[in-house]
Amino acid sequence: MGVPSAAAVAILSLTISFSAPLLGAQAVLPRSLYPEPLQAFRRWYAAEFDDYLLGPNPPGFFRGVIWLEFVFLWPIAVATFYGVLTRRPWVASTSLMAGVNTLTATSAILGDILGSGRATPKLLLSYVPFGVLGVIAILRGLCSCSQRIAVGSSPTSSARKKRV
Repeated sequence: MGVPSAAAVAILSLTISFSAPLLGAQAVLPRSLYPEPLQAFRRWYAAEFDDYLLGPNPPGFFRGVIWLEFVFLWPIAVATFYGVLTRRPWVASTSLMAGVNTLTATSAILGDILGSGRATPKLLLSYVPFGVLGVIAILRGLCSCSQRIAVGSSPTSSARKKRV
């Protein structure tokens, strides 16, 4: 998949690494944990982009998505960003996990936004890129795994060849 997909996965991972604990988690954690500038930024974003999901009373499903993002996706995103930067072989697996989680969550969010009739171009522009980046992360994870299998570069096959 190459450098463009690695850059896209790095951008997705970096964005999630910062937005999940600093912005999204404000919907589920006590607001007293956050300094006033971060709370003000969330309020500004919700007002500027008409994002009712990050407003004062987020829907229940969104709280579940945020918990999943905060507990599962955030550590995976941090690991994926590190793996992309250091070119670790396991980054394909973490990229696949992050992509599937991101695409699933984004699909649920976009379904609610479009189904509720509250979709505005600005609001869609804040969520659709996550869906696109999620697809790229999935493809990068799948293509990286299939290339390693196709080449036959697994450690067990090369170890068998040396012993024979």
